[in-house]
Amino acid sequence: MNIRIVPLLALLALPASAQIEVVCQPAHNTFILGEETTVRVSVRNNTGSPLVFAGSNHTAKLAFELTTATGTVVPLKHEVPFAASDVVKGGEQWIRGVDLLPFFDLRNTGRLKLRAYVEWDGNAYFSAKSFFNIERGAEQLKQIIATGEGKDKATVKYSLRTVDREDGEILFLCIEDPESQKRFAAVNLGTRVRLYPPQMLRDEAGHVHTLHQSAPNRFTHSEINGTGRLMSQEHFSNDYQMPEIKAVEGHVITSGRPYIPGEDRHMPVGPEARQ
Repeated sequence: MNIRIVPLLALLALPASAQIEVVCQPAHNTFILGEETTVRVSVRNNTGSPLVFAGSNHTAKLAFELTTATGTVVPLKHEVPFAASDVVKGGEQWIRGVDLLPFFDLRNTGRLKLRAYVEWDGNAYFSAKSFFNIERGAEQLKQIIATGEGKDKATVKYSLRTVDREDGEILFLCIEDPESQKRFAAVNLGTRVRLYPPQMLRDEAGHVHTLHQSAPNRFTHSEINGTGRLMSQEHFSNDYQMPEIKAVEGHVITSGRPYIPGEDRHMPVGPEARQ
């Protein structure tokens, strides 16, 4: 299916309360540059015909219109894929979460305006406008590391940055080129409490280890590989011993008493707890 920004004059734009109702909302009001930019799309089919979004027998198209605050269209890098199972039967509602990051050029910060729309039978059915911000995040800690040798030599910047959201301050590990500031990844490490500063170390395998306070009596140790994949998280209590991470012969080890779920009324936090 060819997902694209279509000329609006080519189709008759109808309100979302017509035969097809489209709702599109970002998962957050603010995203950090480089993280998954997930939006929730809902399509209710009030027609008597199925809406088929994929395959040679597709009958409808679902697309996104993303622009800056000044009206500049954000370029589409790749088509948004849909599966053969993405069919909305008459009288039914279809809901999906879509990460826009792989499909749109989201390299810049700023405020963006979003609409989703369905093309069917020569008409376009638009969702209401919604808005979200992309920020670089407030830097809390950084390390600049030289990697590789010869032609493969490069410099990588690892930084811990925060973004304020409805459920609190969220901590991210960001990986980027320090010269161009091109960001390769932003890993959600979960909620942060601002009492003790976070820590960050890198082991001989190139994995980054962080330790941050994620609740009043809980610290979270995270391990992230060189491509920005969250490998593991473990939680420690600070009731009897302050948790810490330290480098020992190329390895990063943690010390502290394991956190027991239920000791903190703010559980759960962290991306693995939200799944």
